[in-house]
Amino acid sequence: MISAETGWRALFELDGEEVGRSRVIGWAGVRKGDATEVVGIIVDPNDPSTLSAAPDVVDPSGGDFARYGFAP
Repeated sequence: MISAETGWRALFELDGEEVGRSRVIGWAGVRKGDATEVVGIIVDPNDPSTLSAAPDVVDPSGGDFARYGFAP
């Protein structure tokens, strides 16, 4: 895992609207079959004592992971 620059966010979508945001604290490579995917690591909104890969998280108030965004 490597640190993420401040400003990176994981954006979550519910019913077609981006409603949840979590700060990406780092980037990690995760094996998906024969490929490696780079994912953002966030504090899991369902369990703040856990770090999780953003695409694996469903935000209770923000829905499913949609994309990453950057706002300095």
